[in-house]
Parts: sequence; C-alpha cells; structure tokens
Amino acid sequence: MGRYKKYLHRYDKYFEKLPRPLARLLRDAHFSVLDMKDRLGAKADDLTPPRALQFMVGGGDFRAIGDSFFRHFVNVGDLHPTDAVLDIGCGTGRMAIPLMKYMSPSGKYLGFDISEKAIIWCQRNITRRNPNFAFHYANIRNAEYNPHGSTSAVDYRFPCDDNKVDFAYATSVFTHMRRSEVMHYLAELRRTLKPSGRAMLSFFILDEENNRLMRNGCSVFNFAHVLEDCCTIDPKTPERAIAYSVEDVNSMVSNAGLHIRHPILYGSWSGRTSMLDSQDVVLVSQMHPEK
Repeated sequence: MGRYKKYLHRYDKYFEKLPRPLARLLRDAHFSVLDMKDRLGAKADDLTPPRALQFMVGGGDFRAIGDSFFRHFVNVGDLHPTDAVLDIGCGTGRMAIPLMKYMSPSGKYLGFDISEKAIIWCQRNITRRNPNFAFHYANIRNAEYNPHGSTSAVDYRFPCDDNKVDFAYATSVFTHMRRSEVMHYLAELRRTLKPSGRAMLSFFILDEENNRLMRNGCSVFNFAHVLEDCCTIDPKTPERAIAYSVEDVNSMVSNAGLHIRHPILYGSWSGRTSMLDSQDVVLVSQMHPEK
C-alpha cells in the first residue's frame, strides 16, 4: 500500500498542473496502450475494468485499494457478512469486488454512481455473478465527472428505503462535492441508516496541522482557493478536489443528526503520517457512542 500512495501522490501532483482536457487525453491514451498489452498477454480478466474506466472514477491500483478498504470496513467499520451495504459512489466496483467473497447469502449490497459506463460494467461483470450485488445509475450533475447530468445532488434521493442500511461508505465522493450537496447526502445517510448503522466517509479536512503542512509545500494538494462554502485547488472547476475545515465537517455531520464515532483518522495527502489512508476518514452513526 505504501508504494501505491507514493505513486498516487506523484500522479496527482503531475496531472494537477495540466489543463483538464489534455490530462484526460494523455491519461486515456496511456491506459489504452496498457489495456491492449494486457489483452495480448492474456493478463486481462473480467473482474478488473479497463484502466481508462477505472480512472473516470478514481485512480491508483484497483485491486490493492479495494482490498485495503475492505480491511478498513471490517476492522474499523465493523462490517459483517450479513449486513445491508450501501456504496455511495461505487464507480467500477472497486470496493464491491472484495466484498463478493465476504458477504453471506443473506447480506445485500447496493451501489450507485454518476458514471453510466461504470454502472453498466458492474452490472455485466459483478451482478451477473452475484444477484445480491445491485448497481444503480444516478444521473447527477457534477462539474468534474458528469457536467450534463439531469439531477442536482441536493435533490437526489438514495435508491433505498428508510432505516435499511447497516453499513455505508463514501470514498472520494465528498472530496468532489460542494457544501450543500454534502449536507444533503449526510441527511440521506441519516434517513437510510438503521439505528445501529454506521458509515465510513472520506474527506480532505483542514485542521491546524494539515494547514501547516500545506503552507510548507508538503501536501499533494494545495487548497489555496477559499470559496464561500469550501476550499479547492481549482476555482474554475472546484469539484476537482474540495476540502473543508474540521469545524465544517463536525458541523455538517452534527446538523444531519449523525455522530462521529471515532476520532478523525487523518490521511497522508497533507504529508502527515497516515492513520488509515491517503484521504481523511470519519466513521459516523445515528447512535451516539455513549448510548
């Protein structure tokens, strides 16, 4: 995992400086060549999506990241094989694939994402193997990933009923959403989680230490642009990467009727020693930990 983080940091620092259309063109061309080499060398398999499709919804080592987060879900999030799981921003099933061997026949998985291509890939390659894994296309507008979406994130209703989810997670989702959108998603979590349910959520969080490291040039991202509702690396397309102050995160979680169950698990993006992953992670629940 350490080698992955070093690679991810180099990738982000390089591509952050390029115009978005050029970065995507170079990236897709590079990965198309690698995918062709895999097919010719018989290294491709139908549970690893094409690289260009992977990077539409988050880069890095596909299998290594999925396996790493699976361990976090079990060891930190207390995920059980019989749980009803909600994957917010499931992408190409990076987290779902390692869950396929873990979930019992009575467990349920539902993932949704704003990338239609990613959802189609998951339905064809994951649901076909296990009908308990369902995937839903959410045509939500996002300036970075789905600029022509038909639905605003602040109006979107998660595709599940009230009080049905044991465990939910959102990795690299709130890091691309504006404050009003994050607040709505947190309210939807409050609606869909069971009273004993919990969720693992990743953010870029600006506390005193992360701000200090960022000012000293130690961080992968520099959230130098302060907008009315967030901080970003790119004022023209804020959704590229968004950060919130630690006070904002605590306020948004509290206002949604949720509670942070653990101390914030700060990541390595800022240059500090990671407590869990590259991004900062919070574990939230409906139930106050003392109750």
